[in-house]
Amino acid sequence: MNLISKSRAPTDRRDLVIVRAGDRSLHRDWGADEPGCNFDLIVSYYGSDPSAFRLPYERRVDQKGGKWDGVFALFRQQPDLLQRYQYFWLPDDDLEADRKTIEAIFATMRRLDLDVGQPSLTLDSYFSHLPFMRCDSFEHRFVDKVEIMAPCLRADIVLTMLPLFEYSLSGFGLDSIWTRLRADNRRKSAVFDKLSVRHTRPVGSALSQMMLEKGLTPHAEYAELEARFGLDEFYPISYEAVDIRGRRWRSKTAIGLRMTLDYARRLKAFRQVHRLKKTLWRHVRRQHFKATELSTIALELPSFQAADKVKAC
Repeated sequence: MNLISKSRAPTDRRDLVIVRAGDRSLHRDWGADEPGCNFDLIVSYYGSDPSAFRLPYERRVDQKGGKWDGVFALFRQQPDLLQRYQYFWLPDDDLEADRKTIEAIFATMRRLDLDVGQPSLTLDSYFSHLPFMRCDSFEHRFVDKVEIMAPCLRADIVLTMLPLFEYSLSGFGLDSIWTRLRADNRRKSAVFDKLSVRHTRPVGSALSQMMLEKGLTPHAEYAELEARFGLDEFYPISYEAVDIRGRRWRSKTAIGLRMTLDYARRLKAFRQVHRLKKTLWRHVRRQHFKATELSTIALELPSFQAADKVKAC
């Protein structure tokens, strides 16, 4: 049974951070308790400590399970959230971030009129996919995929994705779908190079163990969505970009070469240098040869929430 801690009265803030948190969650350093903070926070707690995260601003909700089925459970329990808020940031609990960066993520989503976006990762982060690492030459890059670690989603995109959240613990495959829900998906998803967070733990370690105990694997979840929607290999392509001087880049090959040069120059700053060396030339090839994947994927809306009630940006 879900238990909701005493929470603040509803606010007129337009942005909500939802963190699926264990006992080592870093969310208390994100500034949600600071005066003047302009986003709200809900802590969806999957741990077992009855006293953890009970401060008023945390708005704790208890839910066992994985990240995405837990997010689904929260929205099923509180569907009014989709009407009250316009954007949702859904970060992992092991990210180092601050209030200024989080507020800038929401502001950039609005400025660029995005459906999905994410901060880049600092070079000393643990990472899975090189294109999500901070690239010093760019302010932001338009990409065809946004990973599951720290996505920011518009309310109507969350609503549309909920049927897939319900049965997903790992989220593998979701990151190939939520960037493809419009008739025209170009320039609707981006990674923000000038807004970075630090990923502090090896990718997927706790999740994999939990899923194995249930007889599941992230790759099996991906395979199911791959077969259902005809997904290709997961590799994000940066097909347009705006550099730090405000110039727009439209050649994905040129963008890829610039990213490679920047990463090579900062080699010593990477925590996972071995992973960088392994993937750097693969990145150049993918940026040149791999097609951008933005064709439309149609999903049915969940039954408990009508699309016309979702708060528009």
